[in-house]
Amino acid sequence: MKRHIPIFTLLLLFSCDIFTPQNRFKIAVPENDFTYNNSAGHLKECLEKGGFRSERVPAVNAIEANQMVAKGEADLTFAMNLSDFIPETIGANAGKLRTLVPMFRRLFFIFSRFPVADSLNARELLAGKKIGLEVLNGETHRNLELLFESGRIKDVKAVTLNDTPDLIHFWGTFYGPRATDLIEHNWSEISIDPAWIDFVTLNDPALAPFTLPAIPGIEGSKNLHTFSVETLLVGRADLGEKSVYKLSEYIFQHKLELMGYDLMYRSINEGFDVTTILFPLHNGTDSFLRRDEPSFFEKYAEVMALIFSVGAILYGALQAIRNRIMKQKKERIDLYFLDFLDVRSQKIPNSEKAEKLDELLQRALVQMTNERLDKGDFHIFSRLLQQELANIR
Repeated sequence: MKRHIPIFTLLLLFSCDIFTPQNRFKIAVPENDFTYNNSAGHLKECLEKGGFRSERVPAVNAIEANQMVAKGEADLTFAMNLSDFIPETIGANAGKLRTLVPMFRRLFFIFSRFPVADSLNARELLAGKKIGLEVLNGETHRNLELLFESGRIKDVKAVTLNDTPDLIHFWGTFYGPRATDLIEHNWSEISIDPAWIDFVTLNDPALAPFTLPAIPGIEGSKNLHTFSVETLLVGRADLGEKSVYKLSEYIFQHKLELMGYDLMYRSINEGFDVTTILFPLHNGTDSFLRRDEPSFFEKYAEVMALIFSVGAILYGALQAIRNRIMKQKKERIDLYFLDFLDVRSQKIPNSEKAEKLDELLQRALVQMTNERLDKGDFHIFSRLLQQELANIR
């Protein structure tokens, strides 16, 4: 009985997902990440209009948030598509994470306390500087370290925003409030050296060059050259397929509503490249993206119809052969019954009659052994014959 409990549990969960798909989700959100908190708020407000419910679960950083989802302590969280160190940090539990929807594109921003010449390369810009981050030892910090390592940029110290940094770095949206606020406080936005953009995008296919156009009518505004990355909505692999189907369907269909909160959601697109995403695609999202494709039965309907037709013909032929064989067996045993009646009716001595009946039984037994007689009819025949022999003797 105990061996059947896990199977019963899986069947119960599967049936629950079909008839009552989950519509309440816990979203793990890094406490001090501005963009993730903003997006969690947008997502909550949008989903609740569609009958979904969500609850924020605080995390120290994005690494911990993904770990919480992998452990089942939360249902959803966010991750930048370039953060391939997250699966390595989480370890075996990373196999429990799935991509639900590419939610938005984030841009790499660096602001300087003092004006910086556009001609400066990355090493000249960063060497010996303190760079301020929202969260130390989190996703942004680790990605920045990896970028510096790949570009062989040294002597840069990451500090908090309260430690009077020379530079401030964050991954933000197109014309977000953080950038606007820094500009109002006389921080200078830095256009990244094209050579460094080429270098980092070549080394990481998750990154793409991006040019943020100057804002018309604003003096001093200029084109900003940088690079961008998709940010994924991540969930547990064991979330029900129908639950995720309905969730991803709602998000894709309400892209315009989300864009009302922030232009960054314009990157929500069903045509994204699934081969480049950080975590495998959830079965529910995959089912939604393939919704217009014919089902297995629709795709192979003609072949299956042919197979069933051939099967029906073969079954009919086999039944006809079987019936013919049974009829032949019936006809043979009928002959033995006729011979029995003939011997019994003969006016001959009982000893001679018994001898003929014994001979008839032996012949019938050989025929039955060779499966040329129906067993049921043979048993009836043998009982009648033996009863007659008993009467004679």
